[in-house]
Amino acid sequence: MLEATTIDTTKEAAQKVLLDEVLLGLKLAEHGIRFNPEEINPFQDPVELTYIATKRKGLTGFRLPHNITARGHFSKWTPYSLVVEDGSPVLYDEDRRVGPIKFLVSHPLSEQRLSTGEKFRDIANLNAQGGFSLAYSTECSLKDKGEDCFFCAVNERSKDPACSKVQIKSAKQVAEAYDLSRQAGLGTHFRITGGYIPERRELEYYLDVAEAINEKYSDFYGVAIIGAPDDLNILEKYKEAGFKNISHNIEVWDRHLFAALCPGKEKRNGGWQHWVDALERSVDVFGWGNVHSNLVGGLETLDSTLEGIEYLASKGVVAHFSVFRPEVGTPLEGYRSPEASWHYKLVDKATTIFRRYGFNTLQMYSGPASGPHAGEVFRIKEGLFEGDILDEWTYPALG
Repeated sequence: MLEATTIDTTKEAAQKVLLDEVLLGLKLAEHGIRFNPEEINPFQDPVELTYIATKRKGLTGFRLPHNITARGHFSKWTPYSLVVEDGSPVLYDEDRRVGPIKFLVSHPLSEQRLSTGEKFRDIANLNAQGGFSLAYSTECSLKDKGEDCFFCAVNERSKDPACSKVQIKSAKQVAEAYDLSRQAGLGTHFRITGGYIPERRELEYYLDVAEAINEKYSDFYGVAIIGAPDDLNILEKYKEAGFKNISHNIEVWDRHLFAALCPGKEKRNGGWQHWVDALERSVDVFGWGNVHSNLVGGLETLDSTLEGIEYLASKGVVAHFSVFRPEVGTPLEGYRSPEASWHYKLVDKATTIFRRYGFNTLQMYSGPASGPHAGEVFRIKEGLFEGDILDEWTYPALG
């Protein structure tokens, strides 16, 4: 009995270490990090550093000492700093040494060229979990209507030449890039998204991509991220095409804020109630936990966000959430996101909700690209780690 108690205490202590590091990651995103670019840039991902948005922030993604993922930006006025010690970047909090960090770097496949001449990274991205993702369009057509979501920087990023070398990816290009990733033992999760386009064209494009992939592979595991369709009966077509998950990103739970901050989604996709109806209907088609949405954490009160997560979870929808960061060129540029403790409360309470409704780790990572924080915290709470290091989770292999 004494031995079991010791083991449980050790596990509990390690869990606290990991959760404290999650909070640290959020603090770094809030306060930024001071560093000398000449010393730190050689350790960063050279691919990501080519993007204008990354250049503004000064930092690419990295892992903290216990392997929790984090992001940050350059700041002079912060207690956190990076210095190089023994050939590695080391994080400090004032004078306290936190430990070495490791920057995330792109897979070598990213630089490989397709038969049409484009680099893999101009068509799709690979993540650390073995996932393959792409935005089929570099722009959202809502900008032409003056109905962009207030927080979204898709159209601003499209002005960056490094982000918009291929404005519309063809089904052939997508299928070829996907094939390369499968050959490399990656691509075990397929995520496709893009800006707003009329429903019929969106459906046709997604079906064309699935058909192109199915010419070589009889099965793929992935999520179609689409607007709430006017005709909910077409949801069946996405499943018939081979998609195992679907996502309608409602972004804001409060219906009045939704209308104000997402004017295009309010006007073009049937309004807030229709988005909710589409999510509930999708569960009937794709099954419990295989339907997803995204909420932007920090655009509304914590209680409102958690109300949305709770309600959707009760219907079988995994409501992921991103951290609101005001982007240059958007109507909310210059606004502030809530402090790190607010975002930590959100991920803490949300993952408790996910566990209560019986969702699993795969479902935590199968939705829209909202970052791995919820998945990491979910796994920590489930005790899915050894020692005080959270190993990288990867998608199950495909047959």
